[in-house]
Amino acid sequence: MNGNVVNVKGNREIPRTFSQNLKHYRLQKNLTYKQLGEMAKIDAGYIHKLEKGIRRAPSYPIIRNLSRALNVNITDLIDIDPIEEDLPRKSIQEVLVYNEYLIKGKLPTMEARENLLSLIQTLLDSEWKEHSKHVDAVKILNKVDTFLKALQ
Repeated sequence: MNGNVVNVKGNREIPRTFSQNLKHYRLQKNLTYKQLGEMAKIDAGYIHKLEKGIRRAPSYPIIRNLSRALNVNITDLIDIDPIEEDLPRKSIQEVLVYNEYLIKGKLPTMEARENLLSLIQTLLDSEWKEHSKHVDAVKILNKVDTFLKALQ
């Protein structure tokens, strides 16, 4: 038997990571078994047994209810990667310039976002060959400097 799964009654295996992830997210939200059970409309004792790995793998509706109650993506709870074709396709420009995110706890200005994009593009454009490493390094350092100044 694979060391990453627990075989339980009914021949449905449950990944060890599911039990660990369920407990992690429940504790992260400071929820008791009862509170999570009420939110997910699932018996608290069943949740306890899932976390201990002594119940069979839950059905999809139960996993869905747990993920909704915990406000996490199902793929995070069951620890699988989404299928690549299902992922939204965005350019790095769309991600870095037009999405909201924090850098050092602050929302970056548009100038800082554009400088970060420029830095990444410089990294990607670098040949990084023995004969050009020093030139590439100077270009990258200049972009880092410009980006950090824009953050202030």
